Amino acid sequence: MGVVADIGTRIELVPMDGHFEDISVALYRRESGGAPVGLVHTYSHKPGVDARVQYVAETMAILGGLDGVADEAATLRFPCGTWHEAAVKRVFLEACKADPAQPVIPRPLDLHDRRSGQHITLEKLGGGAYRVHAQHAEGEESRARVVANGLAKLGRLAPDEDGITVTFQCGTDHDALAGLLLVRAPNVRAVLREEEAAALRGVLAAPSAQER
Repeated sequence: MGVVADIGTRIELVPMDGHFEDISVALYRRESGGAPVGLVHTYSHKPGVDARVQYVAETMAILGGLDGVADEAATLRFPCGTWHEAAVKRVFLEACKADPAQPVIPRPLDLHDRRSGQHITLEKLGGGAYRVHAQHAEGEESRARVVANGLAKLGRLAPDEDGITVTFQCGTDHDALAGLLLVRAPNVRAVLREEEAAALRGVLAAPSAQER
């Protein structure tokens, strides 16, 4: 990677990239044109690292519905103009996990909850709001409230009084982002525990430590 004049504040880290030489890759937040943007960056100088970092950024754009920033490599912004930090952290982590040999497609607004067997669907209401529906057998407790709570925690979405509706506080629809969060929402406690443990495993290495 070239020299970055204003790298910004690090908000998420993958200490060992399993898809590329176990390098450390991080997501930074900074300002560009008066608006917040995210920068995917590594201090590694290994051959091919620029392409890897750009791949992660492009994968984030697809999975999270972000836009690239013109003339700024591996830099992204949300089309709404605001910054969804909790959600974008998870977009970054999922992008780093993605298999480069497989096509990258946005997650749909529905899934099969393996734990309960219920089919979960997000109904888009407009204005950034999504209502959770769960198809369940008669007498079986719906998982809709659990999933809505998971979405609120993972993406810092605003919960509604009905307990099954959540809203992006920017007031803009984010279908790709909602679909990505939905994958983890049914088991949010395990996700948060996993991320807390990962945060304790190392820090982004300095350039001199990644030159090998």
